[in-house]
Amino acid sequence: MTRIRSVLQLAVALAAVLSMVIPEEVLAQRTAAVGYPSKPVTVVYPFVAGGPGDNEFRLYSDKLMVSLGQPFVLDFRPGAAASVGTGYVLKAAPDGHTLLVTNAGITVFPNFYPVINDTVIKTLEPITEFSKSYSGVIMSPAALPNVQSLQDLLAYGKANPGVLNCNTSGAGGITHTVCAALASAMNLKITPVHYKGVSQGQIDLVAGRTQVSGGSLFAAMPLIKSGKLRVIAILGPDRSPLMPDLKTSHEQGYNVDFPVWMGSFAPPGTPQAIVEKLNAEFAKAVRAPDVIRQLEALGSVPVASTPDAFRAKIVSELAYWKKIIQDNGIKAEN
Repeated sequence: MTRIRSVLQLAVALAAVLSMVIPEEVLAQRTAAVGYPSKPVTVVYPFVAGGPGDNEFRLYSDKLMVSLGQPFVLDFRPGAAASVGTGYVLKAAPDGHTLLVTNAGITVFPNFYPVINDTVIKTLEPITEFSKSYSGVIMSPAALPNVQSLQDLLAYGKANPGVLNCNTSGAGGITHTVCAALASAMNLKITPVHYKGVSQGQIDLVAGRTQVSGGSLFAAMPLIKSGKLRVIAILGPDRSPLMPDLKTSHEQGYNVDFPVWMGSFAPPGTPQAIVEKLNAEFAKAVRAPDVIRQLEALGSVPVASTPDAFRAKIVSELAYWKKIIQDNGIKAEN
């Protein structure tokens, strides 16, 4: 009995010392992370099902369920260029049981839907950037069989003024912005045609009902390989390892970029200990050899960034897109 009493006294003494050394807030955060997750985690995807983002996330979800002991369940909440689903997560309980998985469009739509402005976006807790990949100017061979380059597109547009259109995954989204930036850079009228998601737009692009799209190679690669779609430029300064002989937009004279990435966020105020735990588990999943093989086969590069690095990227891209949109006078209703 005396020994038990001594052990208890020692434990109380250690707790008292720790409470003086470690701030109460830090202790509370660590406690919050110990039992996390305590129930299934809802992962909000702010686009329609069948796009590249939910397909990529499924590469990680099974591994997360094994490592954390709870399922990570996708919840599709499309609308208003991803602002509907993003807004839902912004208001969710900050306990780590509701997360957002989204793409680079999160740094674009605040310019069109100011209720969720760039300041509000910065309140989200970045967890990690899963991966980055390449994008391109994607053409419909059925609509424009002879267009093989941006120069060909320019010649067609000049010869057929007002005819060109470009499909997007939603008004005010990143593909809308890229189409407008490309039209401005080439001094062409290209009319945006808005869809509720990537897969719906691809159907019309393949059929030739639309002609051009600025999109992720990840999403379009099966159709590109089958010859149903054609890429005429990589959007950005670097060539894609999937198509090393294809010139970039920069090489063809137009400095139009389209950064493509997937990442995850938690609601504002989520304890950093939970964010760090999620970051570590996502990093394990992203860096799993079988996941890396699947990503690389589609031309994506695993990233698994830290929360701080991901936050810096978000802040930088918010500023980049704001300037592009303001300089080109891009409006959501255009």
